[in-house]
Amino acid sequence: MNKYIKGIAFLYTACCTTTIAAQEEVKERPNFVWFMAEDVTSYYLKLYNNNEKGVATPHVEKLAKEGIVFNNAYSNAPVSSAARSTLITGCYAPRLGVSFHRKLEQVPMPEGLRMFPSYLREAGYHTSNAAKTDYNCFMDKTAWDVVNGELGEWRNRPNKKTPFFHVRTSMTTHESKLQFKENKVNTVKTKNDPNDVFVHPNHPDTKLFRYTYATFYDRIQDSDNELGELMEMLKADGELDNTFIFYFGDNGGSLPFSKGYTTETGLHVPMVVYVPKKWRERLPIKIGERTNGFVSFMDLGPTLLHLAGISVPEGMDGTPFLGEDISKAQMEAKDEVYGYGERFDELYAFNRTLRKGNFKYSRNFQPYHSKSLYSLYRYKQAAFREWKKMYNNGKLNKVQSYFFESQGAEELYDLSLDPYETKNLAGDPTYQSKLKELRALLKKQMVDKHDLGLYPECVWLEQGKTNPTQFGLTNSNSIKRYSDIADLEMETFNKAKNALTKALQSNDPVERYWGATVCASFSKEATVLHEELKKMTNDPKAYVRSRAIVALSLAKKMRPEVAMKATLKKAQNKAESLLILNDMAFLKEAIKDCNFRLTEEDVCHKGGEINWRIKYLQA
Repeated sequence: MNKYIKGIAFLYTACCTTTIAAQEEVKERPNFVWFMAEDVTSYYLKLYNNNEKGVATPHVEKLAKEGIVFNNAYSNAPVSSAARSTLITGCYAPRLGVSFHRKLEQVPMPEGLRMFPSYLREAGYHTSNAAKTDYNCFMDKTAWDVVNGELGEWRNRPNKKTPFFHVRTSMTTHESKLQFKENKVNTVKTKNDPNDVFVHPNHPDTKLFRYTYATFYDRIQDSDNELGELMEMLKADGELDNTFIFYFGDNGGSLPFSKGYTTETGLHVPMVVYVPKKWRERLPIKIGERTNGFVSFMDLGPTLLHLAGISVPEGMDGTPFLGEDISKAQMEAKDEVYGYGERFDELYAFNRTLRKGNFKYSRNFQPYHSKSLYSLYRYKQAAFREWKKMYNNGKLNKVQSYFFESQGAEELYDLSLDPYETKNLAGDPTYQSKLKELRALLKKQMVDKHDLGLYPECVWLEQGKTNPTQFGLTNSNSIKRYSDIADLEMETFNKAKNALTKALQSNDPVERYWGATVCASFSKEATVLHEELKKMTNDPKAYVRSRAIVALSLAKKMRPEVAMKATLKKAQNKAESLLILNDMAFLKEAIKDCNFRLTEEDVCHKGGEINWRIKYLQA
């Protein structure tokens, strides 16, 4: 018998033994059902907008009357697999190396930690996952009794007295449902009237956008009906009175500038928790109430373990937000949540966010980028294409144009006054103390959690993919140095010059990479360092060369076409190729008449995301 089979046999025996021992306590253990609606932000539901904006969702609203509405729930990451990595581990995904969408290499769970359903299963729960996992880079084989099962999979558990945890993902609202052709606007009617939708201020108010909103409203209501079906199944089985139902979006919304972006519409999800009758007197918070306390996907797993009477493993970063011993005051006291944006398919966008109270702080580590940089999947949506066309034709106002312009290193918003993040306060002298406070808190989070985002993906995959968490811990001093160099983007060039010079001349290629990135953000201001950057166009590391070429090209000191194609030939792996191709895509959009005329012969590593970039750069 090999080690794997022995391990499964031992686990099975342990689970069976625990299940038998737990039968006497089973009445005291609630069931849990998660209903995840794909790509839905709270901004699209009337329940979250005083019944003035968004769509009616009768079944979610029924849950709210018999449960708790969380006004400030966050997915941490704005896209599915990265958000689910956090959800299933209870951890800050950038320290695990699983904050990318999607994996390029398989990486393991941290040592000594399992996916949280494994602990439920070990304690006697039947665990089932209906339709979708998408947990990114790893799969813990101990987590599930049934994977990719059917709605209501709890009905198939061997012992009907066994408590269960069932996950249902509703694909009805997925972004792909909005990838229709423009002529559909005139040929297929929506149930919701396009004239009645509320168009967000950063979107142009056009017939196509209104139709896209109305289509999405229709899909949200279809998903709501699916939730109603699930509730009826639980009621018919006599399980409703002992089952917590968690309704939430798996990340932000499907419309442009939401899913995939670390905006509030990309991170802020609806979350309503139905509290079963047997548990209503045990929880300090009463049904029908709302809480302003902040919760995130890091907290969901620990919360289920806590409600089930299972100790939360030390390796998890999240904390429980529901339980007999958790008062409403304790829930309300939580006022911070962190978000992270990384690679989305072929698009690298390194962003980190902190929401604290009413303020939202965003740190953009490639400040010269626009948020609109091309991604194949994004621009399959007709509304995206129309939006960009209108920008190119000068038909947008300032707020609507922001998506297509350089994002800057920092953003600060007062969400109590500006819920759609339209007025960046980072440069306002009135808010400098708040800016510095949140900047320091976010930096501390990244450094303390050994955030691997400060390494190029190609570097930590090459050096640390066998144990990313330990790699980050071992290299914590390096991560702090990289963070310090990156933060020079927020200084004046005169203050940054000496530290930048040192970074460009470092023996550490990642320091050189960050030095070149900061120079790119200063563009022409970094004139005195251009000779140093020119030397780096022959750097031993292709990813360093690429970033030096970006800096010189933005400063109009060179044309990038020949040098970038030569650099692409030097890429050592798929991740490095993607990074260089991302720089090329940026330059194509940022520099007039820049055309790489790329062919497949110019690329050493192919497949998947790389092929999408090749197609874009061939045009």
